[in-house]
Amino acid sequence: MSKKANLLIGMAALCGAALASDGNDEALSERSSPPSEPRQELQAGVVLDALVVSATRTERPRFTTPASISLLTRDDIETIQPYGFQDVFESIPGVSIQGGPRRIAEEPSIRGFADEQVVIRIDGTRQNFNKAHGGRFLLDPDLVQSIEVLRGASSSVYGSGALGGAFVIETVNGRDMTGGRDGFGVRLKGGFQDNGQEWSSFNTLYGQAGALDFLGSFIYRDVGEDIEDGNGDDILASRDEISNGLVKLGLQPDEHHRVELAVDLFDNTGRNPPNANETATATNLVDRDTERTNARLRYRYDNPDNRWINLDTAFYRNDVDTREFRFDDARVDTTDFETTGFELTNTTRLGTIVSTIAGEPVRLTYGTEFYTDQQSGTRNGAERLQFPDAEVEYRAGFVQAEVPLGAGFSVIPGVRFDAFEYSAAGDFQDRDEDEVSPRVALGWQPHESVYLWAEYAEAFRAPSLTELFADGVHFTVPLGPGQVVVNEFVPTPALKPEQSEQVQIGGRFRQRDLFDAGVDFQLDAVWHESEIDNFVDQVVIFISGDPAFDPVTRTLVFPGITTNFNVDAEISGFELDARLSGNIGYLKASLATLDSRRKGSPGDNLASLQPDRATLGAGLYLLGRELTLGAELVAASDRRDVPAAALETAGFGKTDVFANYLPLDGPLAGFEFRLAVDNVFDKDHRIHPNAIEQPGRSVRISIAKDFLWLQ
Repeated sequence: MSKKANLLIGMAALCGAALASDGNDEALSERSSPPSEPRQELQAGVVLDALVVSATRTERPRFTTPASISLLTRDDIETIQPYGFQDVFESIPGVSIQGGPRRIAEEPSIRGFADEQVVIRIDGTRQNFNKAHGGRFLLDPDLVQSIEVLRGASSSVYGSGALGGAFVIETVNGRDMTGGRDGFGVRLKGGFQDNGQEWSSFNTLYGQAGALDFLGSFIYRDVGEDIEDGNGDDILASRDEISNGLVKLGLQPDEHHRVELAVDLFDNTGRNPPNANETATATNLVDRDTERTNARLRYRYDNPDNRWINLDTAFYRNDVDTREFRFDDARVDTTDFETTGFELTNTTRLGTIVSTIAGEPVRLTYGTEFYTDQQSGTRNGAERLQFPDAEVEYRAGFVQAEVPLGAGFSVIPGVRFDAFEYSAAGDFQDRDEDEVSPRVALGWQPHESVYLWAEYAEAFRAPSLTELFADGVHFTVPLGPGQVVVNEFVPTPALKPEQSEQVQIGGRFRQRDLFDAGVDFQLDAVWHESEIDNFVDQVVIFISGDPAFDPVTRTLVFPGITTNFNVDAEISGFELDARLSGNIGYLKASLATLDSRRKGSPGDNLASLQPDRATLGAGLYLLGRELTLGAELVAASDRRDVPAAALETAGFGKTDVFANYLPLDGPLAGFEFRLAVDNVFDKDHRIHPNAIEQPGRSVRISIAKDFLWLQ
């Protein structure tokens, strides 16, 4: 039986259960409603007292944290039924996902810093995979419990790569799914998207028994036809199949201790170009298989009565393997990238040791981190110079203090030291370097409804192994009979680390029960500016010199080079995020502007800088909030102020709508019926600096239900 047939059967079973259910299943000790209580929270609304951890590695109210942070919950993600992570982050100011619409190419971008200039963490472990033209979001959104997006230089707490910020992702576990109650459950979900004829299946078994909890989840997605863009043209070679499995075992003997062992398996197969962000042709297609295996052991201790220890530690290994078979000439490329690491963070409250200020304790957070990145590649079984055998080892330590100063003032100084050592096969010499990343943030809360803050932070990114050591042929292009261009990588082992100095100034305002109308309001505004030294810029010189005749192939060969070099640049921008929510619905709006220039080249912007973008969203609650109707408008400016010969992008606007019906009573109680229509008016558009179009109108539907047995 085919995979699609299995998916159809699963969807039919869910529909049949919906029709047959009478709401009186005696096998259930409680109504089988979705367990992540309460499902009917204000979706996309205002959470005035949300807690975050990404900015300081300690739990703090988001409102009084001196940093730019956005928080997405599981409900936020499920509401929009994302096709990929581009949909997940679309409404967050300053954040974009480049590389789509092929999901295997999705790369993060925050405030003009892209890909390896942004840190991605899953359950406290680093995701460092950085193969050229390869995506980094190797996880299905349906496994996510929460995401914190930290915007701004963050190397003082996250080390190398945090120039633009960090995505801090937590995945679901069994205790989340049962709501902390003993029992077990099964979650079944099926979905379909008409654009690309994608069928999806989500199946999860979870439970909790006293101190133990478990979760086993398997997700399958199959895009059976090429996706169409807004012009009605096929985005060639955009089919793929995704499988993602997650197994978690948790031990939580009391509310203070938790040990968690997790294994996460991701696999994406498809026929795409090697650069999955370029147009497919008859000569550049490969049969690609990308596998990620992540194993992690995490221990956390949090006891409010213990002022000395508040611990979070993790051991992990992340292994990404790719295999690409090129149809044109049967060439086979393999890539292996491994990250092995250990991290320990602890917080000590000094209130009873030193004199407290303003009656609050001083929190001292400190930690250490060790991790190693190793890569290797082959081409037709031989060493592949384009992805050479290489390794980099990191050792780091950091310390941070959260100091209340009285009168609503507080200050957070911090510093991190990173040392790293490169080694590579061949004639390259080993290389040792170190970096110091300081940060200081000042906050002031003059009134319960107002918070003002400012931050100075430095960040760095050590060059990737491929940027330093890539060698061999990049590409060949025939010019005519007996003529060919052979473009080769030029290794740059002396490439310097990228360094940035960033200033942010922000303010927040919140108001409960605005105008005594039961409406909550929150406004965030921030201005930021970054000075970047040694920005790594890759330059492709198509033909770099005079041709030479090759007597063996009797071909006139034109040489070309691809190399990296350091440049200095500036990036500045402004972000605004406003939200209103009440009993009948919500309104939200965001704006992000960005500008840049390369120093020494006035008016010459960075080629990949995101365009200015604004979003406007609204939702309406009906039937006692069982039914939510919503819409979101996205508008982006053009990006034509780019260096000569760089890709330009036209501005665009598009509209998305959704409807979610989550009945609480009656025969359909506990079911989730979701409908989303992306790009309603079928607008043709690209996400800068993508080379291919985004999908046109896409209709997505899903049905889900949790069958939960509680003691």
